[in-house]
Amino acid sequence: MTSFESNGICIEVVNPNTLLFPTRIYPIPKNQIGVDVPIKLCVSINHNNSNYFYLKPLQAFIPELLTSDGQIIQGDLVIEEDITNNQLNRLMESNHTRQFEWYTIRPKCRTTFSLTARLFWQDNSLQLKIPTIPDYVIGSITPNYFWSFKVLQPETYQLRFILKTDNKTTYVSKFNNSQERTVRETNSQILVTPWLNIRLVQPLSTDIYAIEIDGVLFKTDMPESVLAIPPMQSGAKTDINLGIRVTNNTSTAFRFYQAHSINVTLIDIDGKEINWFSEMVRPGLGKRRQYYLVQPRESTFFDLDAMIFWRNGQLELAITNQARGLRDCGFYYFPDLKCDTLYRLQLIYHISERLAKCLQEKVSETVWNGWLAMPFVEFRLVKLSSK
Repeated sequence: MTSFESNGICIEVVNPNTLLFPTRIYPIPKNQIGVDVPIKLCVSINHNNSNYFYLKPLQAFIPELLTSDGQIIQGDLVIEEDITNNQLNRLMESNHTRQFEWYTIRPKCRTTFSLTARLFWQDNSLQLKIPTIPDYVIGSITPNYFWSFKVLQPETYQLRFILKTDNKTTYVSKFNNSQERTVRETNSQILVTPWLNIRLVQPLSTDIYAIEIDGVLFKTDMPESVLAIPPMQSGAKTDINLGIRVTNNTSTAFRFYQAHSINVTLIDIDGKEINWFSEMVRPGLGKRRQYYLVQPRESTFFDLDAMIFWRNGQLELAITNQARGLRDCGFYYFPDLKCDTLYRLQLIYHISERLAKCLQEKVSETVWNGWLAMPFVEFRLVKLSSK
């Protein structure tokens, strides 16, 4: 963590959870047009001064990417949509863009920006595309700027962000009236995040839904890729065989832990992530074994109890969520799904080293720890034909 202090303002730019998960593992996607793997990144600014701090969202978060041996990978700044200089000047002067010119960071608080990078293939080159501006701005302005890193390989990379703040006077429009006020920034610094390790792993040649990490194989197990939509009536549902199969190919016995360890990402055919919501805890749903002992050359299965059903006229996907405690759990709900639509689903398994040490006090075997995203699986929702 690197902090800077100037004129009483202390700013820290950090990546959350780098202490808990210094390395994140991602599968390399299929070499196919339109297929990518999202990599969610967060940059937080901790502002300890009692005054407001103003930041330009259009000001680039500059990523720096290193190979495993410390070599810098040169990134190219690209524009998703080609426009002329005159169009860009008019865009920057327009009222539509002006409301995004400044972002107010409140005193005595932490402000977090989300940046979704994309790992994909283009011209037989594995590439990483990282936006320069937060996700909430993308789509609201044009053009979209990205940093592009090409010719990546299955290895571990180091990533950090650099943010430069400018020391100058500018005019800021208030949102609720047409008056303008002058704001003078008191800080001009270059801020950097700590390094985050990103490990890219090729799925197995014999099974595209599985990756092997240091002798332990993780696979998203979903045998059916075509799912029948249930009737639109109370209590009707379609159960889905979904879970994580873990195979231990090492000579060491491992314990695995399900509660508070699984996240789900669902993407529609246009590549848009579907936001999920959760419910209140349902007592008793989590009354199942929480520790999975996997001996060498053996495997185990985490059953996620998924289902499709109707609620308030919307088709929903529900996947069990045991993140709230050892005995209680709820569900992740993905609403407003569409018939005859292709979806891509990704499971993420994560156990921090700190948590593993606490859990290991209750068992004699080693508790596996790490953060990994498994390869996407695809499924389609269809209506049953009526006879």
